[in-house]
Amino acid sequence: MNIEEIPNVSEWLAQFDNELPDQYLARYLLKKIRYVSFEEMEAWLQHELQSVIDEILKSEGNKVPIAIFPVAKPFIHEFNQDKEEKPPNDSSGRIAHSLKNLERRLPEYVEVTPRDDSMKERKVKHIIFVDDFIGTGDRFVKSWRSTVSRRVKSWCSHGWCKIWLVSFAGHDGGLSHIVNQIRPVIKERVRINLRIKKSFIWANIELAKLSYRYGDRLNKSKARLGYGKLLSPVIFQYGCPNNAPGIFWSKGKRGKKRWKPLFPERSVATELYPLFNTDMSNETTPEELWMVGHHDLAVEIIDDINNYHGGHHLMMILGFLDKNKDINKIRSVLVLTDAELDEKMRQLLKHGLIDSDNKVTQFGKDILKRGKKTKRIQKDNNEEYKNFYPASFLGFQREI
Repeated sequence: MNIEEIPNVSEWLAQFDNELPDQYLARYLLKKIRYVSFEEMEAWLQHELQSVIDEILKSEGNKVPIAIFPVAKPFIHEFNQDKEEKPPNDSSGRIAHSLKNLERRLPEYVEVTPRDDSMKERKVKHIIFVDDFIGTGDRFVKSWRSTVSRRVKSWCSHGWCKIWLVSFAGHDGGLSHIVNQIRPVIKERVRINLRIKKSFIWANIELAKLSYRYGDRLNKSKARLGYGKLLSPVIFQYGCPNNAPGIFWSKGKRGKKRWKPLFPERSVATELYPLFNTDMSNETTPEELWMVGHHDLAVEIIDDINNYHGGHHLMMILGFLDKNKDINKIRSVLVLTDAELDEKMRQLLKHGLIDSDNKVTQFGKDILKRGKKTKRIQKDNNEEYKNFYPASFLGFQREI
């Protein structure tokens, strides 16, 4: 499916200037975002909680009472200070519902959202807090300070109770903030499925400039880089985090260039569900290869992109490794979880494209070369033009 066939997408893209490569950059950004579907979130939640429970039982040597809580979301933050406070109805409510549904299949020694008296009576030794997303970490810190009782905090300070934190996605900076502010939370008991060291949007200066430039059209200009200026690359099917670029979710100022966001006030219309059910990242393969220096290959793939469906991540990872990019850089650019990247690295190793040190083998280099067309247009042999490449490609600067 062409991304512009999805309702509302063409209208959103049309707001970017034609004279600049802005529409192309915006289209690329839209394809690169990591969209988390209902199904992916539910599957992760069930698998990860069971994994943590198994880890606890293994360390304790026997069955011990365990409590599970969704992370409560404090309502007031920088972007909604003027709104009337109301009961929570955000992703914490959705996670709570999923946890309650999951509780029916959990062992009897595991309880979801128990009261303090119940935990005291059962002598709960482990408490698991579950979140969908950690941005700056402020939300969890405020939730801990405002919703967790003094009794529970006392149990933790005396070492009677251990705290676990589980989240689908999280920025490393936010996690560090939580660990520094809340003593019972230690990194060894934190489980993040999709770790974000640095958003690929920040890593690409053109995308960061795009987000900042169009922020002038937003009603909340402070939102142009998202809450905490994270430019977060993750959007859930039930809602867009406010850490994402404001051009995705913040409404525009009144006037001729009033901005119409794709996810107004962070909501997700059902018409946009195809974004969460279709992987369009293969269409970004040429740009990724261009930006790491595989210029010939990038140009050739433009004409034959359909042949890279399914294996596009392998080709991109191979191209990145060939240019000596480290694993953290690759994970960040492709927005992959540790497990997803590890699996793709195993495939490359299995097929002999890389060695055990993650170095591209001669066979891997041959594969990159074979990506270019064998039939080439006759070129002028003049040395002056032999290795010429334009300074930019479809809006992206090339690496020197």
